[in-house]
Amino acid sequence: MKSLYIAATSQHVGKTTNTLGMLAALQKRGIKVGYSKPLGQQFHTVNGKRVDKDAVLFSEILKTFELIPDIHSPVILGPGDTAELLDDPKTDVLEKKILHAAKTLNEEYEFTLYEGTGHPGVGSVVGLSNARVAELLDAKVVLVLEGGIGNTIDRLALCKALFDAHGVPLVGVILNKVLPQKIDKVRQYVEPWIEANGMQLLGLMPYDAQLVYPSIKHVVKVVKGEVISGAKETMNTLVHEALAGGTSNPSGDHPPENLLLVVSRGRFLESLHHQQKVASEHGRDLRLAGVLLTSKGHMSAKALKICEEVGIPVVTTELDTYQAVVKMSHLVAKIDTKSPAKVLRAIELFEENIDMDKLLSL
Repeated sequence: MKSLYIAATSQHVGKTTNTLGMLAALQKRGIKVGYSKPLGQQFHTVNGKRVDKDAVLFSEILKTFELIPDIHSPVILGPGDTAELLDDPKTDVLEKKILHAAKTLNEEYEFTLYEGTGHPGVGSVVGLSNARVAELLDAKVVLVLEGGIGNTIDRLALCKALFDAHGVPLVGVILNKVLPQKIDKVRQYVEPWIEANGMQLLGLMPYDAQLVYPSIKHVVKVVKGEVISGAKETMNTLVHEALAGGTSNPSGDHPPENLLLVVSRGRFLESLHHQQKVASEHGRDLRLAGVLLTSKGHMSAKALKICEEVGIPVVTTELDTYQAVVKMSHLVAKIDTKSPAKVLRAIELFEENIDMDKLLSL
């Protein structure tokens, strides 16, 4: 098996996390492994060229390859590109770019991991679905999907059908974000179905809250906020829980660390004093990740001074408290170069829960 294509049933199910873990596991075994994202959608501009954000991420995190856009991110479908390509189809040109990248990687590495994009059908609009790209690369496929029972099997069957239609072998399955208390039950019911359909269950990755904690930077982006206090490094502080209104109590028996206080400007001091009291009752100091001030209004100089003195980042938004909390409830916190703890945790979880020997035996 010279190359492997990591696909997923949809966005945000853990494809990048598992690709990262697999790359690290292969490197640990002394395998010279390359990486590429043949078709990307979200991109950064590097030296004047568009590069998928995941290719940038892997280059900076692993530091095992110098980023070359044409090799590590050969095709980008950005805003407006699909309409342009439907008007003037260039599928053969795009395929040649992908094949050129694959040829270069095959000459340099023992093994190459290709990361897919979105669900298996993404890219079909220009003739380059994930299944077609895997076919083009002559790569076997490992599919990542969220672990449950009924919905998991249904999604797996649907995705497998597309790869089968392109003659691409879907050899392995990774079930991600499985609730720890349900791992045995999910394995009991899903693994027999997977094996009966010619695939192997490579492992179940448990849900881990640390991997989904957003940073203050992510919060600022999702609420379209403005940072009015706080050093640059505090923007990478992870938020373990958001507390709306400020005078309610955090979940659980003990106040969590890294609490984000979401409160209107006029009630900030009242809320801060209440949370300090709750923390004191539990024999500890209040540990805030930050403060999100909602709605229009005035924040007193005294309140701002308190935040500055203790180094708490303060973000303002014109959303009201309810709107801000709803926005954050849909926030998907991705691994990035500013979250080294998440990177290490993802690699550790993969090594503990995925059977790499079984994968390599395929």
